[in-house]
Amino acid sequence: MAQTTPQFRIDVRPRLPIWGLRLLLGAVLLTFSEVVMWQNPVAHRPFDWPILLILYVALAAIMLDLTVRFQVRDPGSMLLIGTAYALIHAAALNPGVFVSFPVTLLVRGLGLQTAAGVYALLLFVIVMRGKQLVPWHLLGAVAIGVLWGVWLHWFPLQTAVGWGLVPLATAQTYAVILLVAVGLLFFFVGPRFRVIREKQFELLWWERAVAIVPLFIAVLIGMVQNLIPIFPLLVIIAMGAYVGWALNFQRYGYDPSILAEIMFAAPNLINYVAFSVVFFVTGVLAYGLIVDKDTLIGNILYYVVLGFGTLALPTASVLIFFTYLNRRSQEKAEEDAEGDD
Repeated sequence: MAQTTPQFRIDVRPRLPIWGLRLLLGAVLLTFSEVVMWQNPVAHRPFDWPILLILYVALAAIMLDLTVRFQVRDPGSMLLIGTAYALIHAAALNPGVFVSFPVTLLVRGLGLQTAAGVYALLLFVIVMRGKQLVPWHLLGAVAIGVLWGVWLHWFPLQTAVGWGLVPLATAQTYAVILLVAVGLLFFFVGPRFRVIREKQFELLWWERAVAIVPLFIAVLIGMVQNLIPIFPLLVIIAMGAYVGWALNFQRYGYDPSILAEIMFAAPNLINYVAFSVVFFVTGVLAYGLIVDKDTLIGNILYYVVLGFGTLALPTASVLIFFTYLNRRSQEKAEEDAEGDD
């Protein structure tokens, strides 16, 4: 009998620590995308949550792979990777973006979910690298807390949405449960004082199937249930193809990605607790800023989210291509200098 070639071997055990990290990021993404950006989690049935976790872990695996493969590390590439996350999330997990397409894609997809993807990845790195917090980290927690408190109170009251008032106690319950669950995962699953190389985050051939198949099935189910129209889905696919093309300009030599910061993993739970407390307290206070569906701050936040969703991809593209052109000009200058010698 012919032996199986090494490239087609499936050896799960050595990959379990990496899947543990993917589980961690998946749980963080679930918390941000479902509760912080308030996608009406009260409508989920109890058995929906394990399915959602599987889908978010698959998303986390793809996000980590793209981050390493395209050397994501600066604002432009972070926005692109967040946009990639938002597009996949829209197709597989967020049929609400198709209700009043394309505005809902810009607001509930590219607006809220791009921010969720970027912030979740940053939080994951900041906690895992174990360094001390700096002031802008906590300012980020304040900003996300304000977004959470205002959005979950104002957006469900809109007539076109029809979710109805979300009591603060209900939102607090969902937030506390998920924040505690993520904290426990950081404590029990997060590796301590262990070297993690960037290349380990790249998906092996069989891991690609594990990550892609659940998301593909979710898209098919949405199409069968007539929740996902064909034309908007094609638009999302085209935008995703553009993001992949643009990320190619980020690749350069052997520059590290942002995940290089956790090469020596030492999770700092104090950082996570500080983030969670600041976010939670700020969100509770911000909830009280909304009186009714016409409250000015709610309308302002809506247009801020719409503006971010509209401008994130163009801004990322400009930053990426400017960096690429600048790098090419430097290379050209170095080549000319060497020729003169």
